[in-house]
Order: sequence, then C-alpha cells, then structure tokens
Amino acid sequence: MTAVNIPKLRVRAKKVQNLPQCAIEMSALATCWASISVDDKRCAETAKALASCMQKGKAPGAKRSSVNYHLARLGKQVLGKN
Repeated sequence: MTAVNIPKLRVRAKKVQNLPQCAIEMSALATCWASISVDDKRCAETAKALASCMQKGKAPGAKRSSVNYHLARLGKQVLGKN
C-alpha cells in the first residue's frame, strides 16, 4: 500500500472586529468635551454613562469554534497517525 499525501484540512473563521467595551460612551464624552468644554456641566450625563459602563466589567468573550480541533483529531484517525 502506498502512502497518500492528503493535505491538512483547515477552516478559518471570519475575523470579526469588535468594538472595545465602552468605546461608544467614551467617544460620546470626547465629542462632548471637544464641542463644549471639559468643565461644562452639560457633559455630566455622558460622563455618568461612561462611568456606569466601566462599572459593569468586561463582557464575556465569544466562544471559539472547535472545527479545526476536530478536523485534526479525525484526520489522525483517518490517516492512521498517532
């Protein structure tokens, strides 16, 4: 029996760029400060929204796909490699 070279199977997930946590609130506060003033009281509500977002903590990360793991595991069984 001759050895057959079978290429490794790979599935690459699409890379999704997530916004950093509280990026929208931080951007809104920076915009408010730039358009009015850093010391103006009209930006207080935006600052409170940013503070409450930061108090919530880090959001749980997305679960990674295990397709490549299973392809590698099954490939070893199919090809007879250990």
